[in-house]
Amino acid sequence: MSVAATRQKQTAEWYEDYYTTKGDDRNDPLRNPGVLFQNLAFEKSIVEALRTIRLDKTWDILDVGCGAGFSMLRLLSYGLEPEHLYGIDIAQDRITRGRRRQPALNFTLGDATAMEYPSNRFDLAMESTMFVQITDETMAGGIAREMVRVVKPGGYIMLTDWRYSFGRPGYYALSPQRIASLFGVGTSTRVVCVRKGALLPPLGRALSRYLPTLYFPLCRVLPFLVGQVTVVLQKVSA
Repeated sequence: MSVAATRQKQTAEWYEDYYTTKGDDRNDPLRNPGVLFQNLAFEKSIVEALRTIRLDKTWDILDVGCGAGFSMLRLLSYGLEPEHLYGIDIAQDRITRGRRRQPALNFTLGDATAMEYPSNRFDLAMESTMFVQITDETMAGGIAREMVRVVKPGGYIMLTDWRYSFGRPGYYALSPQRIASLFGVGTSTRVVCVRKGALLPPLGRALSRYLPTLYFPLCRVLPFLVGQVTVVLQKVSA
């Protein structure tokens, strides 16, 4: 079995196990009231980050680990046109679902450690909760290098991920130290901004379900309880 096929199988098994364990409605705000404020806080961090870099709606944007395209749908709702939005994922079923739901978007089935896009192609490369699921640091490093490679000098890399994992098996937090190591902060990139998002899942889901009015006040008063952040890096000009 090829490396790509092995990774595709591992990815499919990860998601199958996740939804078998957590339930199909785990991240569905219509069916799970514990999700709503988590999602709002998540999106808040993204909007604040995009405001900071003054997103231009003509930018070409690549979503790495795009799945079925949920993050690209968010960008469509912000006014970007589908011809500027690209996504790559190694899981065939998720790419097939994305193409069926949003045929105007540019989906690619492929390995993000060896992307076929030319260097300096995109204005922004982004990921959403992908690196926390990658415990193989060789693979993570390959994806990070590719994200830097395909972004134009002076372009941006947006990382929307979890900064804590508390040693849970199958997860590896995208901490500031890990970001610096993977993305060559100080040499290949520089940090532009960090915007806090969702609370740690057990707490955030409980507040979203039972005490939603306390959700954002708690984020402000106890920021260390915020587990998800959006970090924007800028590629250092050659």
